Parts: sequence; structure tokens; C-alpha cells
Amino acid sequence: MSMETSAQTSDQDGFTAETFAQFWAAPVLSDATTSPIAEDVTGYWPGDDEPLQGREAYVGALAELLQIVPDLTLTVAASAHEGEHIFIRWVAHATGGDGLAMEHSGVDVIKVQEGKVVENRIFFDRAQFESKLGRSLALDGAASVL
Repeated sequence: MSMETSAQTSDQDGFTAETFAQFWAAPVLSDATTSPIAEDVTGYWPGDDEPLQGREAYVGALAELLQIVPDLTLTVAASAHEGEHIFIRWVAHATGGDGLAMEHSGVDVIKVQEGKVVENRIFFDRAQFESKLGRSLALDGAASVL
């Protein structure tokens, strides 16, 4: 396993920890920023019973998250890759329910094939994150963004 920092990229073509960091530094959903997401991607969000299936649902959930938390950014604290998987430990930054800056950490385990994200398993304490935000995250992937 090779260890990386956010300034380094993995040996894989296409989606990398650097791609993740660049997107989350100033998240804007567009064809260009979502192109590394495979059409048949599967996304696992903490607290959801069923995974999101397909690019439209996955990107829709990101759009909903950014509507709920418009100033959300993530910084990459550490990353590593092994084979098809990229492991990213991140720190979220946003305005909390009290109007003050808040932070929350988590991990994404992203499976990349042929440069595209085909699976993303997201791990963080959702209840604690919602408590810090002062609002609920109801991400069903129904938002249309593209």
C-alpha cells in the first residue's frame, strides 16, 4: 500500500485523492466535475438503509447535500490507495446550527475502475454531523443537477 498526502496523486488514471480534494475545496456540480463518476456507480451513505444506485441518484444526493449545506467544503487529511481502492480521511467545514464554524471528520472508501468512481462507501457519524449543523440530511438522490 502506498501512502499519500492530499498534494499527491495516486498511480491511477482518472479519479484520484487529488481530484477529490480539488472538487471539495469549492464544490460545484457540473458535467466536468462529475465526469469521473460511472453511470452505474453505487453510493453507500451512513444512516441510509439502501445504497444509491446510478450516477443520477449519486449526483442528486450530492446536489441535495450542497443545497442543505451550501458552504460545505472538505479537506483531505490523509489518503492511501491499494489496487482499485482509494481511502480518504477528510475533514468537513461548514457553518453550524449556532452560526459558528464547525468541523466534522469522516472517511470515504472509493473504488475506481478505468478512472471512474464505481463505488463509494462513506463513513461518518451522521447523527453527530446533523446535530452540529442543526438540521437533517435527507438525501434521496432525487435532485436533478445536470
